[in-house]
Amino acid sequence: MKENADNTVEIFAIWEYDSYEEYLEVESKVRSDMAHVKRVQDWYQKNGGKEHVYENYILEVRNEELKSTVN
Repeated sequence: MKENADNTVEIFAIWEYDSYEEYLEVESKVRSDMAHVKRVQDWYQKNGGKEHVYENYILEVRNEELKSTVN
């Protein structure tokens, strides 16, 4: 997390995968885990709904690939 001068907080996470196919496999498993999906939905509901959260608290979401500069 990084606090910014404009009173926002930047949060980032870095996850390492051996391949793009592994990433897709993990994403598929997470999205099909109904207990996880329910927890996320309940969290949004508790905080005013997904639309409310994105309109008022989340300014940007990015999913980017990072490549190593080490050979």
